[in-house]
Amino acid sequence: MDELNFGLPRMKVEESDNEVVIKIFISGMSKDDFELEVKEDFLKIRVGRNFKRSEEDGEIFKREWKSSSFEGEVLLPCKVVPIVDEKIYDGSVFEVRLKKVKD
Repeated sequence: MDELNFGLPRMKVEESDNEVVIKIFISGMSKDDFELEVKEDFLKIRVGRNFKRSEEDGEIFKREWKSSSFEGEVLLPCKVVPIVDEKIYDGSVFEVRLKKVKD
């Protein structure tokens, strides 16, 4: 079990007999904000979200925006099938499950 943090959201990589599970501890996103690229021995993750809001009240016009994003690569502990088996996001943890390549 490795925990990684390089100024990015905290990540945990877990390996079992059949799969590798990557957990990214990040809140305030939606499942659609995550873009994944899986290769045989690494997972590239891109997360981005833009928020914009405008409000007009008579002569006053307010505009608010914020953007948050990160991109990172996780070196996997073994070779995996380069297809995302399952991805789950509960609002605070994004979890990706990858099947291990059979020897």
